[in-house]
Amino acid sequence: MKKYFYAIFLFILLTFVIKQGVVYVYAQESPTPTPTQGVDNSKLNSLQSQINEYQAKVTELQGQAKTLNSQIQIMDNQIKLTELKIDEAQERLAEITDNIDVAKTRIGDLEQDISLSAKALIGRINATYQVGRIDPWQVFLTSDNISNFFTRLTYLRVVQAYDKKTIYAAQQSKDNYEREKTLLEDKQQEEEQVRVELEGYNTKLEQEKKQKDDLLAVTKNSEREYQKRLSDAMRELQQIQKAAQVLVSTEPKEVKRGDLIGLMGSTGYSFGAHLHFGVYGISSLSNYNYYSNHENPTNYLENRSVDWQTGCPGDPSGMTGTGGGGFSWPMDTGSLHITQGYGNTCYSSVYYRGNPHPALDMYNNSIILVKAVDDGKAYFCRNCTGDGANGVFLFHPNGKMTLYWHLQ
Repeated sequence: MKKYFYAIFLFILLTFVIKQGVVYVYAQESPTPTPTQGVDNSKLNSLQSQINEYQAKVTELQGQAKTLNSQIQIMDNQIKLTELKIDEAQERLAEITDNIDVAKTRIGDLEQDISLSAKALIGRINATYQVGRIDPWQVFLTSDNISNFFTRLTYLRVVQAYDKKTIYAAQQSKDNYEREKTLLEDKQQEEEQVRVELEGYNTKLEQEKKQKDDLLAVTKNSEREYQKRLSDAMRELQQIQKAAQVLVSTEPKEVKRGDLIGLMGSTGYSFGAHLHFGVYGISSLSNYNYYSNHENPTNYLENRSVDWQTGCPGDPSGMTGTGGGGFSWPMDTGSLHITQGYGNTCYSSVYYRGNPHPALDMYNNSIILVKAVDDGKAYFCRNCTGDGANGVFLFHPNGKMTLYWHLQ
């Protein structure tokens, strides 16, 4: 009787110890994700330091008096700044590409781990099902002797512990796989963003170099010529602004789409005969401001094939389909040439103190008629500012105003 009592007591004690051991092994041997390797950012830090240095130089020079020499210094430093930004973007791109390659390798390894775990689980599922349903007391009752009991009980616990660890490892591999996939997708998206950023910097660099070449060409390295052009650009702005103030108290005239409202000219402050055509989101002359509420005219003009001759990187070149709205063009498009686009152009930082060009500049030497792009109420400036300038402010039912300047 005592023999059976000790056996039962020993059985209960061993069951407790084995269970604790299984839990301990299971907790200790849990696989952990592979940590991400560090990246040497010394080159990126050095480039960022240089970028900050040149940005400070450009800001300092922009605060100085506007002279040809200071403008050339600004351009030289801006060109160097953009080149550094290109180098920095390329370095980031190389780092991201390396991270993508590492992520792809890890995903491949994890796919293999998951495959092996799946095969192991399939191979063990029957044994796990059969053995996992046997309780320790059943093992005790069906054993021939105490040695056989311990052998079978140990086997049972080892199998259960192995299966638990196999299942956990498979789940861990699956979690790591999902994590690496998310990381890969994020890095691929970041790579695309940097490529777009890099393309923009390259275009900007071309534009900045052309700005410098154009400035030297038109001024012939003459401070007097440069100052004249700066002054003319500023006077054009002031002239149009003054015209709006003068006309605000006058009565507008009704015009229809296609009505002749003037002839292309070079009145006011102009570098040559052309039409300065702008679109503004205002409904009253009292709201007009040269650098406020302007919009891209190509968004409102009908699509037509016109000749782009700006020479600015990023702008179209040659005959290009232009326009995406319902306004007719203010001039005949058969022989029309666009010499300056809307927004930040090759000339805006030089002559407009960094402000965008709020219009399209165009000319047509064959047909110089200027027409209303749509129905509206027109305010005509015929030397209304006393300095020979002519132009038209035309308000349309859709809440837009179109501006036509430098007319004969």
